[in-house]
Formats: sequence, C-alpha cells, structure tokens
Amino acid sequence: MNLMKTLDFSIRSCSYNDIPAVMDVNEITLPENYPLFFYEQILEKYPKTFIIAFKKDDPKQIIGYIMWRVERGHSSFGLQHVKKAHLVSLAVLQDYRRQGIANELLLESMELIREFKISEYVLEVRVSNSVAVKLYIDLHNFKKIRIIGHYYRDGEDAFYMAAKTSDIGSKQISSQNSGGMTDKEIKQYFLDKNQGYLLYNCPNCGSLKIKALTYSLAGSVDPNNNDFVICADCNQEMTLSDISKGKFNSYK
Repeated sequence: MNLMKTLDFSIRSCSYNDIPAVMDVNEITLPENYPLFFYEQILEKYPKTFIIAFKKDDPKQIIGYIMWRVERGHSSFGLQHVKKAHLVSLAVLQDYRRQGIANELLLESMELIREFKISEYVLEVRVSNSVAVKLYIDLHNFKKIRIIGHYYRDGEDAFYMAAKTSDIGSKQISSQNSGGMTDKEIKQYFLDKNQGYLLYNCPNCGSLKIKALTYSLAGSVDPNNNDFVICADCNQEMTLSDISKGKFNSYK
C-alpha cells in the first residue's frame, strides 16, 4: 500500500506488532473494547483493510485505526441477498481529531475492501454522535436505515447506516433523508418507545441533534450541557426538547 500523507500523519496497513497500540487507542477513545484475539482474527482475514494512522515523524505513534469485516445478508435497500462490508471499529485519539484523519481512514479502507466484491457498506453509530453521522452522510452517502435499541453497553441506541458501493464517490451527494429515516420518523421512534432522550431541534430547518444519555463522546452533545447549540445546516440556535412519556415538549 502506498503511504498517504496529510498534514502530520500517514496511513499504512496494520501489522501484528501494531495491535497493542491499536488496542490502547480503542480503550482510550471508546467504551466498547475487544480482546486481543478479535483484532488478530480481523487482521488475519482482512489484512489490507485493517489500517492505521500514525505520526509521520514517529511511525510507532499510532493515532487512529479502522477495521472492517465482510458478511452476507439482506440488502438495506431491497430484498436481495448481498455481500456487505461492515465497519467494525473506527477511532482517532482526541488530540488528533478534526484534521481529516477519520475521513482518510474511511476513504482508503472503503476503496480497498471493494476487492471482496461487496455491494454495500454498513455500520452502527451512536445516535448522539452527530459529527460521525454527518461525516457518513455528507461525505460518503450513508443513509440512516433503522435504529437499534440499547445497542451499546451503556444503553444508548445506534443508527444502523448503509451505503451502496455505487453511491460512494458520487459527485452528486444525495440528501440526508433520501432512502433512509427522516428526522420526523426518528422523533416518532423515540416517542413510541418512551425513550427519555433530550434532543436539539432546529425551529428554522427542522434538523435534529440527539444528546448522549450518559457517555460523553467526541462529536456528541454532552448530556450535562444545556447551553444552546447552533444548527450545522442553517446556523440558527436550536431548541432543546425532551422526549418522554409519549410527548415532544420544549425543554427551556
């Protein structure tokens, strides 16, 4: 693999010697951790698509990683039985975020895993991780297919997202709701489940931002933060609302 360099980092394939450092990144940045043999199995089966980001002036300093697996199942966009690339884990150390590292890891690995003749990419992401959700939608044409309740260990739900390989790299970026759940459907889901999520809702364009329940993840709205939030789509102040007991009410 050719090294990709952007600013102060480069990307290369993971090796078995890198796994301990990858595990450190995982444990520092994510609440979901995996045993050593899990990483070894992923590396054994999909060595080209298990890639890491490292400081270009210090190759031993791993600052991010991504790993995928391949599986078969029903299409997210129809009734066909297809082969999918499933994003297992993506993480970047906090000090190195917002420098394009996660996107470069995605771009490189998504292209490499095409050799398995996949039809779709799929992933799970916390419903509160607005930054990651926006990245997947705006830059890679992912759609919110459904919500998986209590997916994470702390009880938070996940968006199950998917993208067709034919849409990746398309110059015409499809709209956020095209082919996936709308914000209205997401709100209704939480109402039906009586989930006590706090949501920021834009009164101008209707965009939705979901607060984390307990875990403060980079890219999420801190559950203890009741300050105003600016809508990323139209730069208007968003309204904090409470979904509970079958109602969607203004919080303040």
